Order: sequence, then C-alpha cells, then structure tokens
Amino acid sequence: MNPTQILWLSLASLWAIAEIAIVIKTRTANEAKPAAFRSAKWIWWAIIAALLMALAFKRWQLVPIPLDYQLRQIIALLIFSFGLALRFYAIASLGRFFTTTAMVQDQHQLINHGPYRLIRHPAYSGLLISFFAAGLAMGDWLALFSLCAPLAYALAKRIQYEESLLVGYFGQVYYDYWQRTKKLIPWVY
Repeated sequence: MNPTQILWLSLASLWAIAEIAIVIKTRTANEAKPAAFRSAKWIWWAIIAALLMALAFKRWQLVPIPLDYQLRQIIALLIFSFGLALRFYAIASLGRFFTTTAMVQDQHQLINHGPYRLIRHPAYSGLLISFFAAGLAMGDWLALFSLCAPLAYALAKRIQYEESLLVGYFGQVYYDYWQRTKKLIPWVY
C-alpha cells in the first residue's frame, strides 16, 4: 500500500468507528414508529450496497475519471475531510437532540444555528459529500455514481420521513424554517 492508500484506510476506519460509536451512544429506549427503524436500516443497506458496487467499478475502471492519480487523491481527501467536518459539526450542533432514529424527543427544540442556519439536513449533506469524495478517489465515474446514488435515494426517503415528523411537531414554526432554508445545499437545494 502506498501512503495515500494508508491515509484513506486510516481516515475511513476512524470514520466508521465514529459512526458506530454515534449509533451506540444515541440508541434510544424510547418507542419510535417502525418506519423510523426501517429508514435507518435503509441507509445502512444503501451504504453496504453502494460500497460493494463502487469497489467493483473501481476495479474494472470502465469510465475512468481523467485526473492525475495524486491530484485526484489530494482533491478527494480535502473534499472528504470537509464532508466529515460538516457531518460532525451538524451532529454537535444538534447536541442531545441528535439520534440515529428519526424521532421527536420530549421538549424537542428546533435547531437553527450552526450549519442549520442554511440547510435543514447538514449531517446528510456531509455524508453525501464524503461519499462523493470517496467515489472521486476511486477514479471511475461509475464507481462515483454507484457510491452516491443509493445513498442519495435512502437519504431522500429518510429526509421525507423526518420532515413529516418535524412539521407534525413544530407546525408553522418548522414550515417557516423550511421556507428560509434549503434541504441539502445552501441557496440551491
């Protein structure tokens, strides 16, 4: 393995450990609707399927990304780091209201500071950015697409469910927040 591959393996391993720790730490004993658990499982299955497909396309290199290997790796590592930083900043901004199960908690508050000033789901944005970067690093357009598409689909379903919960709980307050923010990309979408 070259130093770049070792760096990717180290970062990805630390990220996986952090995500598992978040799941364990935020596991809740509160009852949630079954759809909440299905949406979380959908995300995990999407990640597994996306990784398997992307690794296959990476190996085959059917549609190579025309960037020098080292330059592509540097760009991808910077984008990946930004995505992770955004994800963990969003999680920290939510504080005790962050869980991996979509639910509204007792005395739930609408968080609209930090990255939530501009977008409603910055933790998901960070996740998608990181997956995009990993796909870029793989060096194949099909690997990049297959890494991002299943996750984007699963997150879209999860966001739809979460927003229905939040509108149901906060009502007009959430609707007003919805009107002044974007879903995943500031000023765009």
